[in-house]
Amino acid sequence: MATLPRSRSFAVAHACPHCGCGDPRLLRATDRNRAVSDCHFEYAACRSCGVIWLPDVPDDLGDYYPAGYHASFAPADLDAAVAAEARRLKLVTRYVGPGRMTEIGPSRGVFSRAATAAGFEVTALEMDADCCAYLEREVGIRTIQTAEPARVLTTLAPSRVVVMWHVIEHLPDPWDVLRAVAGHLEPGGVLALATPNPRSLQARALGARWAHLDAPRHLTLIPLDVLRAAADEVGLQLLSATTTDEVGLGLNRLGWERSLLSPPAMRPDARLAHTVGKVLTGSARAWEERGMRGAAYTAVLRRRDDGAAPASR
Repeated sequence: MATLPRSRSFAVAHACPHCGCGDPRLLRATDRNRAVSDCHFEYAACRSCGVIWLPDVPDDLGDYYPAGYHASFAPADLDAAVAAEARRLKLVTRYVGPGRMTEIGPSRGVFSRAATAAGFEVTALEMDADCCAYLEREVGIRTIQTAEPARVLTTLAPSRVVVMWHVIEHLPDPWDVLRAVAGHLEPGGVLALATPNPRSLQARALGARWAHLDAPRHLTLIPLDVLRAAADEVGLQLLSATTTDEVGLGLNRLGWERSLLSPPAMRPDARLAHTVGKVLTGSARAWEERGMRGAAYTAVLRRRDDGAAPASR
């Protein structure tokens, strides 16, 4: 991963939030994906456990989620998007049947709608007001507007399933939310999540250009082995993990494609980058599809049915 020379004050001030290591690498990035501003964001990358995090979160972080950040769907398009969630839903139903489900950060609620159709009783925790209105009006699920999912989980009846699809990396304190999820789940309930993989081939090759770094919106990128260890501390057991699910494979392509563009990399007129990205995806496929080197991983974890309370950190 490309890095700048280390700053002693930076290293001393910012110990790893997971393992406490006080000797991070410095990774300086800009908002290449949305180009909301030309500010530089100094990420820390732990030399010990591999967690990447943004120590100094901007006060105006909400401004980096501009209009259009959440995709909108016409009714017919929403139905097609829901159908595409069938494989991801099977990752959950492989382990549990229908019951209460809490989705944290559902955006426009495509997965929530698919889960509802499969018999789950879904409650959505979402911070965006427009998304909340859409979820209640178009998707028809109970929605709670909040930027504090850990707190709200303590007020809800236990869920059989909690899902966070590309959400944990946006949370100011993912460790607190992980602990809250463990306490909220029914015994034997499952947490399903997906998140960018900081140990991926792309992360190592592209550094600050990596589209899935997504500065400054992504606050913490957690390696799978670190997630497994942190989950085990709070009573969650890893059941499965993959980088080769359908969504993960699509994110491989997106990572190569968008990392090639100048800001804003998420613009729609990217035909040349799409073509080059397709070629790079094909070239890297043999490496990305083995050894958990894909751009993002999807993990399913189960609350141990042993009566143990989540450990405090």
